[in-house]
Amino acid sequence: MRAGWQRVRAAATGPLVHGVVVPSFAHIAYRAADWDGERAWLLEQGLFVVATDPTELQAGLTPEELRA
Repeated sequence: MRAGWQRVRAAATGPLVHGVVVPSFAHIAYRAADWDGERAWLLEQGLFVVATDPTELQAGLTPEELRA
C-alpha cells in the first residue's frame, strides 16, 4: 500500500468524497493486480478514479523497474 492510502480509503467511505484524481495510476498501486483491486474497491464505493497523465508512470512496474 502507498503511504497515506489508508487515509484516502477512510475518506472514500464518507459522504464528501466523490472520486480520486491522481497524476498517474501508479500513485495508487505499482503492480497491475494491486491497481485492479483498488480500482474495483473505489468503483464499489461509487467513486470515480482518474489519472491526469496515465502514461506518466505505468501501473505494473515495481519501484526498482521505474528507477532503471
